[in-house]
Amino acid sequence: MSNTVKVTYRNCELQFSDTDIVNPDDFIPDGECNPHNVRPWLLHDHGFTVAIVFADCPQDALDVAVDENKLDRFSIDLTDEGQRVHYLTDNFANADSGLDEDCPEWADDNGKPYWWAKGMTPAFLGNAGEPFDIEALGYVELRNPPHSISALFNAAPPEYREALSAHFA
Repeated sequence: MSNTVKVTYRNCELQFSDTDIVNPDDFIPDGECNPHNVRPWLLHDHGFTVAIVFADCPQDALDVAVDENKLDRFSIDLTDEGQRVHYLTDNFANADSGLDEDCPEWADDNGKPYWWAKGMTPAFLGNAGEPFDIEALGYVELRNPPHSISALFNAAPPEYREALSAHFA
């Protein structure tokens, strides 16, 4: 069963359900030992929930979401010519500052070098450090809710509120 939760930040209302949670086993209820301050991060694209990730900071939340394939739509595929011409340049004079001319980001099958174009350097995310364009991605830090057996029973289907056995004296 998946209950929908609505959260607000200022005038923005976001909603999510259990199916949006990437790593539910990393949940630490409020009031329990949480030395790394792991908490839920709601990743969204213009208000539409992409994922909920339990992590200690936004960077870790993004990395976990990438590793769990939740941000695939933001991935940059340099082998796709349409994406390549948008993000890369073959003229080093048009490359983003701080790049090394001797170290292109990518080369085509003929060895032609490409560098990130000015203002187009992506975020490198996940265990593989792959490029992602996350300009449209936002995040909201949430509080860890407390653990509540009563709330879990109330949220569960009715059969969970029927006792399995009993003994009356």
